[in-house]
Amino acid sequence: MSGVSGRPTNSNTWQVTRTDKRPTENRTFGSRHVCLRRGVRWDVALGVALAGKNWLTLIKLERYNRGNMDSKPSLESVREFWETEACGTHFVPNCADKKDFYAKFREYRYRTEWHIPLLVPFAEGKAKKVLEIGIGNGADGALWAMNGAFYTGVDLTDAALEATRNHFEVLGLQGTFVKGNAEQLDFPDASFDIVYSHGVLMCTPNMQSALDEIHRVLKPNGRIIVMLYHKHSFNYYARIMTIMRLRVFTYVLLRANRWRTDREAATSGPLVGLRGNESRELWQIHYRNFLKEGWSYLKAKNFVHHCTDGPECPLASAYSKSEARKFFANFHSVEMKVAHFPIRRYCQWFPFVLEKILAPKIGWYLFIFASK
Repeated sequence: MSGVSGRPTNSNTWQVTRTDKRPTENRTFGSRHVCLRRGVRWDVALGVALAGKNWLTLIKLERYNRGNMDSKPSLESVREFWETEACGTHFVPNCADKKDFYAKFREYRYRTEWHIPLLVPFAEGKAKKVLEIGIGNGADGALWAMNGAFYTGVDLTDAALEATRNHFEVLGLQGTFVKGNAEQLDFPDASFDIVYSHGVLMCTPNMQSALDEIHRVLKPNGRIIVMLYHKHSFNYYARIMTIMRLRVFTYVLLRANRWRTDREAATSGPLVGLRGNESRELWQIHYRNFLKEGWSYLKAKNFVHHCTDGPECPLASAYSKSEARKFFANFHSVEMKVAHFPIRRYCQWFPFVLEKILAPKIGWYLFIFASK
């Protein structure tokens, strides 16, 4: 590793130094004592300490500090991930037929995300032209259509377009479905009364471009309704940044002596297409991501993308209210509401009344309402 060397001084002590002359620090990891020159990362030292006799392999660990995740994923990588299946499909593992699938999907969605019919003014879409960006399995689109909207859905993937067409067909609803990119909408100026996008725009590489396009296709005084992931939430700080990140870090360190061989296999292979956070395979995919991206994978700004929709999801940012507001500078009457604290998904005994109290304060969803 450039500027770093390591050697055993006795059976339990390893010295990790830099080529420069910086003061040393001392720490103990289990039974191994590490003497470290200041300026060497402690995660590097810990890898050396854990490696024991394999330290010559792991001393080349700097490659894992060089993962370049500063550049945003491409639109194609976003499309490739979401093409594996329409969003939310994994929530309905068993069904008799299409009609049964979509009935179960709607029941699950509005039972676990009960706030959607309360916050989204579907009834206001009557006789209006509504554009939805990112359509998933078409549940919200169906509600717009059921309430009399002239519905158009645009999505980057064939999977979502097919799923939503089937949903509308099963319910006997009319709609228009277009394959397209939110950053370059293929509609004339001032085409729609309402533009709706639930949990989608934070997954596009240039959200500002998408919002500029929405502003363009909205009619004067038209409304925009957007849901983004909320940074100042229990889910972000407790589940993602603390529990999940610590678990991935532990998983990585326990396999320290295998990094070199595992890394060769991690760089190849198709997407698994795993969604959500319930499968045991989740941690193996996080480990594979680490092998490809290095320690930068565990930085907050990078790790968050991989912790809600699946570990292979390339982009899913979270925003505070102040950060989100800057994106809506071209709109007026901007209003924000926080929702979704799905604690009962993991703790069924948790009182629903408390969930309703906590959701508007520390929820994972940030709804933004504004006008052109």
